[in-house]
Amino acid sequence: MLLSTQTGALVGRFGFEKGCEMLQKAGYDCLDLSMFEMARDPNCIWNQDNWRETAKSRRAWADDHGIVFNQAHAPFSFNWADENVHKNVADPLVNRSIEIASILGAKLIVVHPLHWFAYKGYEAEARQMNLDYYRSLIPLAEKCNIEIGFENMWQKEVKRKCISDDVASRAADLASYIDEIDSKYIRACLDVGHCSLVGEEAEDAIRILGADRLHALHVHDNSYTGDDHTLPFLGKMNWDEIMKALKDIGYTGELTYEADGFLRNMPNDYMQQAANFMAQTGRFLLSKIQ
Repeated sequence: MLLSTQTGALVGRFGFEKGCEMLQKAGYDCLDLSMFEMARDPNCIWNQDNWRETAKSRRAWADDHGIVFNQAHAPFSFNWADENVHKNVADPLVNRSIEIASILGAKLIVVHPLHWFAYKGYEAEARQMNLDYYRSLIPLAEKCNIEIGFENMWQKEVKRKCISDDVASRAADLASYIDEIDSKYIRACLDVGHCSLVGEEAEDAIRILGADRLHALHVHDNSYTGDDHTLPFLGKMNWDEIMKALKDIGYTGELTYEADGFLRNMPNDYMQQAANFMAQTGRFLLSKIQ
């Protein structure tokens, strides 16, 4: 199994080339291209008219430096209060990110389900909306020869201010989406930290999904009460059981960190050492399978 991590923290702080080189130096086999800034910064490089040329240029640079992108993450934090944002902003940028990921060589891109609304009481509407949404992405995925990762979600209730279920929060629900859509281009990406937030153990979710559905991971730890996105062993999740479950189902994807919370407050002149330690921890996790 290969070890991967998101590019968000280091590329965001040091730029694309230096950030990727630092992660390569840390010992990662491949990288998960973060494209969150597309939703947050209208002036980001991927929102410019020459985005295709930029993607091709960065792919050429990555090839020259032996850097491989195993997966990517589409933008998601849009201004959903604007009723026109889905059609006029979110859809075009998500579609663009799918093509960018394909150009960079990623085999899968994670696309969040539609879930900006209260979930409780609207489960049926949310399900149909997301079945239609992911089906609408299949032609582009086929054209770009890339899988779409459907990620399990959670939300914080407005009134009670506590974490509760959302679209595909439970592994059985996520599995049912994958089965009903029934396309080789729509696969499960299990965010193991999101499992614990809704009271489901990640190891149980892994076994429910199985290797046929589960093609990608977001790996990070938490306290079961907050979406900490920190390094494994710094929270309360059971990593022996999680890795055993991956081994038991014969998982064939990568172990991909989404644990940049660990790096958030690290100073620039210590970032390489922190990235090295993260990668070493990932190798320790992999040793439990290999």
